[in-house]
Amino acid sequence: MRRRYLAVLLTLPLLAACATPAASAGPPAAAPAPEQSYWPGQEELMEAGGRIDTVGPRRWPDSYAGVATDMPVGMLLVYRIPTPGIDAQIRALVPQVRVRMIDVAHSARQLAAWSEQVRADVPWWQRQGVTVHGFYNRFGECVVVEVAEPHRDADRITAHYRPMPVCVELGYPFVPLTAD
Repeated sequence: MRRRYLAVLLTLPLLAACATPAASAGPPAAAPAPEQSYWPGQEELMEAGGRIDTVGPRRWPDSYAGVATDMPVGMLLVYRIPTPGIDAQIRALVPQVRVRMIDVAHSARQLAAWSEQVRADVPWWQRQGVTVHGFYNRFGECVVVEVAEPHRDADRITAHYRPMPVCVELGYPFVPLTAD
């Protein structure tokens, strides 16, 4: 009995809202307030990261590996191969935000070239019985190759691409979202 009363009490505001006419006479509703980001300073951090990511590959093609945000800390993480002067130049691009430099072994340009090699080999791998679900670059570290059975295929893949840095991980087939 108590549950039935609770259900009625919870549905009354919903029924009242549905019964309200869609168009009411009277003054127009005020425009909604602009959305506030969850993290203070998020917009500034994102814009600074975009600026670095636009300049980085052109100015430091052999050193720049990427940029990420650490929203809880309010800081940009810049992945780069340590090179004389690069840290000061990056900080000068975005003096208004905190930046942490992270040492990596490979530039974004180098990883992109290796990633293209993996892309070209996907049909070949399929003929070898290896299902490659996807691949992407992990900042400055490796080309991640996502396969159906990493426990079985990791050694073959890493041996095939030696000395290229490859990280083989479990991947899943792409499943598009439908409107239904």
